[in-house]
Amino acid sequence: MYGGFVMSKDKDPAELFREWVNQWERAVDSFSNQLMGTDEFSRAMNTMQNSQLQFQKVFGELMAQHLANLNMPSRRDVQHLAEVIHDLDTRLSRMEVKLDRLSAASGGASATRPGPKRTRKPPSATSPANKKKD
Repeated sequence: MYGGFVMSKDKDPAELFREWVNQWERAVDSFSNQLMGTDEFSRAMNTMQNSQLQFQKVFGELMAQHLANLNMPSRRDVQHLAEVIHDLDTRLSRMEVKLDRLSAASGGASATRPGPKRTRKPPSATSPANKKKD
């Protein structure tokens, strides 16, 4: 007998290992259920959770203060900017739709108009900037 487990020569070693793992899992499960069912465990978990939340709050405040000292935006600042940009994007989309409707109603071309004429020409192959330096 080894640790409450009877060795047998008739069984496959893999089957013996599976049985041992099952017994071990049941023992750990039983112990865990007994431990977690106590009031002391509940109080300890509650204390740990409150400590973690307090640490997270203090760390967040310190990080925001540190970023402010470095003249960098905090997470809250970036989130606020993202919301403002999203609102602006939504408003622009609505304006585009209204402009397209107005253009279509007036019988004009679509909202996409040709851009200004291109007056600059690309440099020629013989320009000094394109010659290879030897």
